[in-house]
Amino acid sequence: MAKNCYRLFTIISLSMALLIMSSCSQLQRKEEYNKNKTPREVLGFYTEQEGTYPGSQPTVNSQFTSLSIIAPFWYKLDDKRPGSLIVSVTEDHKIKVIQSAHKKHLKVYMVVHNLFYETVEKGKQVASNVLENDKNRNVFIQNLRNEMNQLEYDGINIDMENLYLTDRDSFSLLIKKLSDAVHRDGKVVTVSVPANTGDSRANPWSRWFDYEKLGLYSDGLMIMTYDEHNPRTKPGSTASVNWTEATIRYALKHGVPPSKILLGIAGYGWDWDTTADKALYSSYAQLMDQRTKYKAKVIWESRSQTPHFSYVDHNHHSHQVWFENSDSLRFKLNLVKKYNLRGIGIWRLGLEDPKFWTTIPEEIKVKK
Repeated sequence: MAKNCYRLFTIISLSMALLIMSSCSQLQRKEEYNKNKTPREVLGFYTEQEGTYPGSQPTVNSQFTSLSIIAPFWYKLDDKRPGSLIVSVTEDHKIKVIQSAHKKHLKVYMVVHNLFYETVEKGKQVASNVLENDKNRNVFIQNLRNEMNQLEYDGINIDMENLYLTDRDSFSLLIKKLSDAVHRDGKVVTVSVPANTGDSRANPWSRWFDYEKLGLYSDGLMIMTYDEHNPRTKPGSTASVNWTEATIRYALKHGVPPSKILLGIAGYGWDWDTTADKALYSSYAQLMDQRTKYKAKVIWESRSQTPHFSYVDHNHHSHQVWFENSDSLRFKLNLVKKYNLRGIGIWRLGLEDPKFWTTIPEEIKVKK
């Protein structure tokens, strides 16, 4: 009798275990399905033609159904009039691009940066002139608000990429006050921040940014998860999958909600001339031209989940090339789904592998 009861108990226990496992599996599949169906933002940074690099408008014209937002890179802090802006295009051009985007049901965020490419130090000082002076900061916020309302921008992206460490809290305060002001107009505030992993691989400017406060005050953080390897480092992946995931975990650990994180995606690559010890920033098309010219073979590195190739040029210089393509993008989009992030931000439209635009809608539902 006891044996029969034990067998019956075992059968019931196994049945219950199978039922629980089946329910868990169904819930997991449902959660995965819902994550795949969650609308996510696809922000594309927009620039004009820069030398041999193509402008962004042709990509917007052909791929707007796979975009949510464009962010024109037109505004720089004025180094002579603190709080004012230097604009790189005409008023007519701004209006034309913004109106065209709105007709395509795209939102448009103005980008404001402090990048003076001739010297990092100048960018720090120009930003500090705004951040450390209440009057200049208020003038700056009002100028931004006027421009956004006049041209009917939907939001703004603040891209101050290098600051004095002493300006860390002042920068957070600027974002709080800017958000308070433009939220009254129904506008959105996003902030571009360097990737940070909390270890030696972190961008040297990362400590200058208080993720927790910026995540609290802004509507979104655009984490620049690219340039893991760059001209200041040895050749390597632009954004390995493990490094990219580490930056997400760092942001989450420091209080940034996943619903506020835009994951940076590189459309470009770096071509290192290891003989001359220099690196060239290159579009996907330019790199593929070099690959064809020198009959190089693209190799997939499974550790970083990114492609690369090598060649020797006509001057007998050795080159190593690392870049992003639609395959490496797929791994980044899987992280977006895994951590249920707000979406992605591509730097920049016009440089990328054209197959990005088939991969994006295959992997995520684009928010419109």
